[in-house]
Amino acid sequence: MNMEGRLTIDLERGPDGAGRATIVSSRPLGVVRALVGRPANDAVKTLPLLFNVCGLAQGAAAAQACERALGVETEPDAGRLRQFLVCMEMLREHLVRVVLDWQRFLGSEPRSESMLRVMRLCTGARRRLDPGAAAFDIGAGVACDRDRTMPVIGEAVELVEELVLGEPIGVWSERGVVGDLERWCETGTTAAQKLVSMVLDRGWASAGGAAVNFLPALSETELAERLFGAESGAFVAAPTWNGVPQETSALSRQAAGPLVGDVVRSHGHGLLARVVARLVEIARLPGMMSDLVDADEDDEVHVVDGIPQGRGLAQVEAARGRLVHGVELNGDVVHRYAILAPTEWNFHAEGGAARGLADIAGLEGDVRALAALFVSSVDPCVGYEVRVH
Repeated sequence: MNMEGRLTIDLERGPDGAGRATIVSSRPLGVVRALVGRPANDAVKTLPLLFNVCGLAQGAAAAQACERALGVETEPDAGRLRQFLVCMEMLREHLVRVVLDWQRFLGSEPRSESMLRVMRLCTGARRRLDPGAAAFDIGAGVACDRDRTMPVIGEAVELVEELVLGEPIGVWSERGVVGDLERWCETGTTAAQKLVSMVLDRGWASAGGAAVNFLPALSETELAERLFGAESGAFVAAPTWNGVPQETSALSRQAAGPLVGDVVRSHGHGLLARVVARLVEIARLPGMMSDLVDADEDDEVHVVDGIPQGRGLAQVEAARGRLVHGVELNGDVVHRYAILAPTEWNFHAEGGAARGLADIAGLEGDVRALAALFVSSVDPCVGYEVRVH
């Protein structure tokens, strides 16, 4: 069974030219019931194995949620190593989309050697930094070793600059307006440059630019009430916050930056803004990993007030958006487990992506290709099928 599920997206253009999008998800939301009655340690070890993508993010969220439920303090060094590995996983997922999907959108076959380099970066980092595979154990006592992490960051920088940016990260980071982006595309050496150029040349920059609501910081007390309340099933299947659907994505994380902000001012929250947000995040991730290595070892342990003993929550940023795990234990045995995945936020039937896809359905031209690129730009990991009627 595919635990991530798939989206079936039906697009239709009415006689009046108005578009309509219908999104149906096959994600098996009840799979976590299999964890009930199992020791917390077993649940933490099992969950990453159930998911083909974002497995490390799932492991980090599971470990953190169970630690909080058990009253086990997360060692700061272990927490930083988990975050480092999750950042590496985020980078891998973004790079895979650039090397694999973006090449195909351009009509080219992906280069197998580039894919191998991307995949080896993450697997090699895990072996080098967590050789005992203990970083995601409850109460892990592993260290975030600078001598081991810095070469990994160096390899990440090399891949980002060579496969994506075509220039040093520092140079790219100085690009702050749409004109800078257009000049960056002129050399056209990488798939990313060619894709941005294609989006601009075909007039797709504003496509799908419906208004969106970005998921804010969530009160963990209120979040726990929703995850463990009587309506938890409905909330996990079609979540809203403050009564409206929200989005959690690379765009929501990078929207406040200068380059993405200028694209949004020029083209709205459409395709170009989403593609550029992913590029900005790719360029920022090596620096984020470096900051984790250099963080103060005396960082405070996170404490959540107002959640009863035996319950634990964790919120982890993954490639596709914010991942939430919630667990309720009897002793050290799972009584209830809930996962709130980014896909349910991002592809809510009445959310920003659905409205954006409806806008695309009303356009002329290759609607299927445009919609597929839009879906990939919202969520780099989700499986989907676009059907145009």
